[in-house]
Amino acid sequence: MKILFTIMGNISRLVSGLVFLCGIVILCLAGKDFIEAIKLVFEETNNKSAMIAAGMLKTVDFVLISLVFFIFSLGIAILFTKESEEKKAMILTLPEWLQIKNLTQLKVILWETILTTFIVTYIADLALHKVLKHGSFTTSQLILPGAVFLLALSLYFLKKGEN
Repeated sequence: MKILFTIMGNISRLVSGLVFLCGIVILCLAGKDFIEAIKLVFEETNNKSAMIAAGMLKTVDFVLISLVFFIFSLGIAILFTKESEEKKAMILTLPEWLQIKNLTQLKVILWETILTTFIVTYIADLALHKVLKHGSFTTSQLILPGAVFLLALSLYFLKKGEN
């Protein structure tokens, strides 16, 4: 049984590392979008300021997505590593909101981060729609805000149920 737990611990470290690596790749994509948004300052285009704002929102969106990956990676590493003095010392060096003690707490932190990411994504999409299409908004553009509302409502009831 001890061998099984050792293997599971090693697998969780591997998964944590891979998720962290995915977060780094997404952060690099954010850097690429940031550079592209800055390049727009020196180009002559229509609606330059709106295009720059949309590019910056897209950059923030990628940073938030990478943050979700980093938090998930840290949560896996903390939750599935056996108790030791090193682990306790590492947890105490983290900010209080990242001192993950159980899977529910990790779920709530990820939930809040994903909700914020959805909101920024929606704002970026609205900005791009306004800049590029100049058309009226459709009812299909209300799907993401509806999903955000339902997720936020579910999070509210989850937190209310914990108290």
